[in-house]
Amino acid sequence: MRINTINRRAFLRAGAVAVGLPFLEGLPERSAWAADAAPVFSLFIVAACGVVGSKFFPAATGALTAASLAAESDKATSILSPHAENLLFLKNVNFPMNSPSACGHAQGLCMSLTAAPSGGGAQSAYSTGISADMVIAKEVNASGADPLTLYAGNRKNGYIAERISFKGSGSGQVRAADDNPYTLYSKLIGLTTTTTPTTPTGPDLAAELLSSRKSVNDLVRGELNSLMSLSVLSAADKQRLQQHFDSIRDAEVKMTQMGVACSKDGLATTQLDAYKSGFAFKTNGMIEDVAKLHLELVSLAFACNFNRVATLQHGDATDKTIYSVPSNASLGWPFHYLSHRVQSDGASGTNPTAEKAHAEIDALRMKTLLHGLDQFKARGLFDKSFIMWTNHIADGPTHSFKNVPFIIAGNAGGYLKQGAYVDTGSVTNNRVFNTLIAAATRDKSAWTKNFGAGTGTGGLAEIETAG
Repeated sequence: MRINTINRRAFLRAGAVAVGLPFLEGLPERSAWAADAAPVFSLFIVAACGVVGSKFFPAATGALTAASLAAESDKATSILSPHAENLLFLKNVNFPMNSPSACGHAQGLCMSLTAAPSGGGAQSAYSTGISADMVIAKEVNASGADPLTLYAGNRKNGYIAERISFKGSGSGQVRAADDNPYTLYSKLIGLTTTTTPTTPTGPDLAAELLSSRKSVNDLVRGELNSLMSLSVLSAADKQRLQQHFDSIRDAEVKMTQMGVACSKDGLATTQLDAYKSGFAFKTNGMIEDVAKLHLELVSLAFACNFNRVATLQHGDATDKTIYSVPSNASLGWPFHYLSHRVQSDGASGTNPTAEKAHAEIDALRMKTLLHGLDQFKARGLFDKSFIMWTNHIADGPTHSFKNVPFIIAGNAGGYLKQGAYVDTGSVTNNRVFNTLIAAATRDKSAWTKNFGAGTGTGGLAEIETAG
């Protein structure tokens, strides 16, 4: 498919390859990005049921290295040590509500990306503000398209399903998420394969370009010539165009050494194809496999510039998944019971074996996050994106909204510090989002504004670069 439409985010497309155009003064609408500014991709992950705080982050704040992080093998985040230089751990970040007024699980989900107090509770919980993913998507996606919204959980729990992405204030504004990974996969296949009448599933176009030593410019030669001949373009515009396509060719030459980012390489295609005919969620640990598939697909979507923003809810608010971790062998409890330390969805206990099992599940979920980070690194996205991981409560027994764990990976095009565990000094999460929104939209003025609600305004200097 070839598209020859010119607008503020104009592009030429040949099969699987999209060629972004620089800002051209002769065109009527301005591009959202400067000619030399690559996009920043944003992934927000919200996990469920809290963490075991004493077994999660390193013992002390300070610099993170692969060796220092790996050495603390009793901490769940030690599993992320291969990416230590690309990580930021945040301590003492709070939600805007001091404590739950109803079901902490539901209210925490509603605050996790909105930084605004929750209304209602349980099945009726709602946000009182828009979520950060929606704010960013309106600025960076073509025509302000909505972000990808994904869900690794079981809607059949029947209590609280997805609750992290919100269109705006008011009850009922939650955005539905896709739980079947095949849904997004089916949309991306067209970006990474060539289809012709005689070959329904043709070869990967990007790989074909590399093997044939052709340039993507060759595939859009007609569109390029047509664009260069437009009378509305000045000589400066045409020179800028030529420089732009020359730089594309330079990038393609480098790709022959570093591999193809926009390809199906690294995807668990057999698992994805198995979900083509339907998706039946199982409580036996399938949740981690689904989360990994979602993370693989988000990395591909970003690498192909299919969408620049995504969210993933990892787990149900009252998660019935029965994890086969060692300490749960004698209990056989679903995760929600383990997080409460008692066999109850409402009460809280002190069962030490349940706490050990919860810590082991934290480590398992960090392995899932590691899988996603590996995918981002393999596609060269760490310098072009950020991945924010958090939870909807700090811990299970208290459902606390204080000291909620935050992990950020990637430098968002040089906007964010890396390789550090930082004490934020007890700020509310709006300060984190002020910085992340500014990084994603390249609008430094966002650092002086205030997203959501909370104590204090502006960005968070502890995670910002000086630039």
